[in-house]
Amino acid sequence: MGQTILEVRHLNSFYDEGRSILAGRTSRKQVLKDVSFSLYRGEVLGLVGESGSGKTTLSRVITGLLKDYDGEVISHAQRPQMVFQDPYSSLNPAHTVGWILEEPLKIAGKMTRQERKAAVLEMLEIIGLGGEYASRRPHELSGGQRQRISIASAIITRPELVVADEPVSALDVTIQAQILELLLKLRRDFDLSYLFISHDLNVIHQVCDRVLVMKDGQIVEQNTVEEIFRNPAHPYTKQLLEAAK
Repeated sequence: MGQTILEVRHLNSFYDEGRSILAGRTSRKQVLKDVSFSLYRGEVLGLVGESGSGKTTLSRVITGLLKDYDGEVISHAQRPQMVFQDPYSSLNPAHTVGWILEEPLKIAGKMTRQERKAAVLEMLEIIGLGGEYASRRPHELSGGQRQRISIASAIITRPELVVADEPVSALDVTIQAQILELLLKLRRDFDLSYLFISHDLNVIHQVCDRVLVMKDGQIVEQNTVEEIFRNPAHPYTKQLLEAAK
C-alpha cells in the first residue's frame, strides 16, 4: 500500500458526563472503542457514519485537540491540519483574509514578513481567488469562498496530512463539486494525504481510495471504495448504501 503516514492503534476515547454526588466521582462515557487503522501517503481515506458515531471525536484526537484517550496515534508527518465543516464559524470575523492566512506562518516562525505576504498571495492564486481577496473579511465572501480560505489556512504551512471534517456538507451541490475538485488538485500538487470525514456516501465515492465505516464508536468495516460499494460486508454498511440511493 505504500508508506504509512498515520497509524491509529487500539484507540479508546472518553468524555466526562459530570460528577456524581452519590458515587463521589466523575462519570466518563466511552466514545471511541478499540479503533485501529492506517492511512498511507498520498491516500484519501474516507470515514463515514451517522451523526454521533464518533467521527468528529476521532478527528479531534488525531489533530491533538482532544487529549483524553487510551491507545496510540502515531503520525509520520508533522502535526495534521484540519478543515472544518462550517467555514462561517471557523474563520475569525474580526480579521482580513490576509491576516487569517498569514497567522499560521507567523506561528511557524520560519519566514520574514515579506516572505509571509508573498506566500499568502501565492496561496490565494492557488485556491482560485486572487490577491485582491487578501483585504476582504469573511462576511464579504460566499460560502464556497470561505471554505477555500479555510482550506488555504490548513495547507499554507505545507502539512503532509489534512483531516477534512465534513468539508462540503454546508455547501450547495454545485459548490460542493468545485471544493472537492480543489481538494483533489491540492492533493496532487502538494502530495497531500487526507482523512476525509463525511456522512454522505456519494461524496465518499467521488474522492476516496479506501473507506472506514464507523458505528457507535467502532470501525465495523474497512475496504477499498470499490469493494465497499460493490460488496459491502457489514449490515450497517449495507444500510448506509441503501439510504444513499
